[in-house]
Order: sequence, then structure tokens, then C-alpha cells
Amino acid sequence: MADDIEAGKGDQVDFKQALALLHGHPALAGLELSESQWEQLDQFCQFLAAYNEKVNLVSNTSAETLVGRHILDGLTVAANIYLSKMSRGKLIDIGSGGGLPAMVVAIACPELEVTMVDSVGKKVIFLNEAGLHLGLNTRALAARAEELSREKGERASYDLATARAVGTLALTLELCLPFLKRNGIYLAQKTTGRLEDELKEAKPMMRELECRVEQIKTFAQMPGVEDSVILVIRKIDTTPHYYPRPWAKIKASKT
Repeated sequence: MADDIEAGKGDQVDFKQALALLHGHPALAGLELSESQWEQLDQFCQFLAAYNEKVNLVSNTSAETLVGRHILDGLTVAANIYLSKMSRGKLIDIGSGGGLPAMVVAIACPELEVTMVDSVGKKVIFLNEAGLHLGLNTRALAARAEELSREKGERASYDLATARAVGTLALTLELCLPFLKRNGIYLAQKTTGRLEDELKEAKPMMRELECRVEQIKTFAQMPGVEDSVILVIRKIDTTPHYYPRPWAKIKASKT
């Protein structure tokens, strides 16, 4: 697959102009990327767009959407990682799909060990090929988060967690918190529209899982798109052994 994508380079879109518009973006305060890192972001966009023609990873690979929405979202996560002084730890991303935000974070935070988890094998193959293509400190696993977090070496082993567009805050808390060490941080990406309702719904789960919201950061998105929010959620104590529940029980509790 990677060889086929390399062969099709001549048909690729130039994302550099859109990426240049992100330089100095207010949401990225504290994040300084080298020219080689901006080049890696361009290469990732090219690789993703070409691969997307064969495997459905994202719905829109235009420069405006891929860079102005998805890459920007990933870079805001990276900016918060630097602000948290955790850029040399271990991060796990649940439901990684096309590598957003995990691949972007891996480019922006090269000393961070990034593990990506997805239940769809084709997406995991893409993630591993993309990481190899770009020379990143990443690995991708074909697994379900609620099962993987019970494995030795995975539970309570990470400093950071992300889970963009996986589900509600209550759901992603249950999936992410078991992976985190005590004092680890879950960077929850949300939009402003349902934030108040999701926070209210997630309160019981936050008490169960011994975590708290330390910061709520809002930043403007591209025109016509809801503003984005990052919740900085800290794990205070050990996750009870019965979390996460089996998927059937999680699903039943949402209906």
C-alpha cells in the first residue's frame, strides 16, 4: 500500500499554504515547531489524502478541512501537552481512525511515545505505515479499549490520553482513565454545543473514576464550525478494578 501511495505522488494536493496559515495561531501559544516538523505535517496530509482514496479514513481531505480543522485540533492538543510539561511521557489515543489527533501530536512532540488504538484493522495498518513513513515514535494496535486496558503493561501505564470523536465525555472517561497513571491527564476534545450537558452527564462517572476537570480551554474554529474545547482532566487516584465495564454493559447504560 505504501509503495502505491509513493508512486502516486504527482497527483497529491499541496497543503503547505493551508499549514502556513496556522503559524502564530492564538490557539497554539507555547508550541514552537521547526521547519522539518511543518514539512512532516505536510507529508502526513499528503499520505492521508492518498491513502483515503483506498481506505475510508476521513470524510473530507480538502486542505481547508484537513488542515483548518483536523490538523489545528491536533496541534492544540500538542500545545496543551507542552504547557503541562508532559512532552516526554507516554500517550494513548483511543479510536485513532485516520490518526487525528495522535499522528499530529507525534509530529509536534517527537519525544512522546504515542500508542494508537483502533478496532478496525485497515485503519491500524494505515497508522503503522504512516508512522513508519514519517519516522515517528508511534505504534498502532488493533484492539478494543475496554479489553486492552486490562492487559498487563497497558493499565495505569500512560501519562496522557486522547479520544477524539469517540463518544460522550462519560463514555470516553470510562475508556481512557484506566490507561492513565495516577496524576495522568486526559485531554478531552469537545465542541461548545453540548459541553454543558456532557459535563453534567459525566459527573457521576468522574466521581467513580476519581478525576477532576482542571481547565476548560475554548478556541475558535474555521467559519461555520462550532468552536472547539479542550478539557484538561486529571486522574486523582487508582481506577476501580471493575472499570471499564464490558462493552455490552457500557452500551446498555447509554440506552
